[in-house]
Amino acid sequence: MQAAFNQVGNLGQAVLVQMNEQAQNLIEAMSSSCLDILGQQDGIFIKQKFELFEALTGFETPNVYKVYPANDQGKKKKQKALFKCKEKSSTCARICLPGNARPFEMKISNYGCKDFQPAMAKMFMKDDKRIVFKFKREYQCTCLCFNRPRLEVLYVENDQNKKLGTIVNPWYFCNIGCHVLDINDNLRYIVEASCCQTYFWCRCPCNSCNKVEFVIKIPNGEVVAHLMKKGKDCCKNMIGDADNFSLIFPKGATKEDKALLLAVTLMMDYMYFEDKQGAEASVGPA
Repeated sequence: MQAAFNQVGNLGQAVLVQMNEQAQNLIEAMSSSCLDILGQQDGIFIKQKFELFEALTGFETPNVYKVYPANDQGKKKKQKALFKCKEKSSTCARICLPGNARPFEMKISNYGCKDFQPAMAKMFMKDDKRIVFKFKREYQCTCLCFNRPRLEVLYVENDQNKKLGTIVNPWYFCNIGCHVLDINDNLRYIVEASCCQTYFWCRCPCNSCNKVEFVIKIPNGEVVAHLMKKGKDCCKNMIGDADNFSLIFPKGATKEDKALLLAVTLMMDYMYFEDKQGAEASVGPA
């Protein structure tokens, strides 16, 4: 009988230890910010929403993206989206200006990043309280290497307003790319792609012809990661401009670096892939 009581007591202690561990994990999760959670990812998969109305009418609508966690090969994990990115811009700017010139503010909201939040709390939480990042781009009249387009990256979670860095689109003669600058305007990464890829010279809608591979380099020229632009399917590639992006983060990248690399991916989409009919024209002097 005593042995049975001892066994029950040991089982109870094991259950209590397990409950304490789960409670500790929950507390740690609740204390983690969405920026911290982004910093824990090996990569991200960015999926742009396909707008049927835009594809059928040609009327430009605000871009919407969802950001999913990805593994170290850039493959999307079977999990909820971490963030939802929604463009805020004027109708006039979308109609009158091409994607590589129009001003916008991109709001990146907590979509499923912190799953511990109760569903009802998410339902009634104001959208502004769920915004994690803001990417701001002003209209700039640019010519060759003068006054190049810039995207400011702000971290605004929990009522913060902290600048993380800036994305700059330098002048390229043939290739395409952007530079990633930190908060002190020091160069952190160079993201570039060769123009000698099928996408820029062939308008075939097949997926293999819609791929563009970028290399992510540190200032000394060493390649540390990759970014891949992918199409959706033949029909959607033919009539729309929605794309998917697979981003592998560099080893040792900080959480701020990863937020900046998310921003540079969206900047690339606006600079080079927003206007599919002008893809060939996007290569060369801008």
